[in-house]
Amino acid sequence: MKILGICLSMFIILASVSLGIDFLNGYEVPILTSLNPFYVMEIPELAIMYLLLLFLFFDPVLSFLQEKRNRKK
Repeated sequence: MKILGICLSMFIILASVSLGIDFLNGYEVPILTSLNPFYVMEIPELAIMYLLLLFLFFDPVLSFLQEKRNRKK
């Protein structure tokens, strides 16, 4: 839980510093498009992200199915 809190606080601090620098330089930065990383990702980056998400969920689902099969026997 501490790691999640540290990551979240680092994200908030770094995003606010980035938006603050943009504001001081005079850029008109819309908040919704500047914080959404999907607007700037290209096709290979999206493919790698979906592949990593697939790997993240594939192993727990596979182990759950194997445990379920072992319980039936």
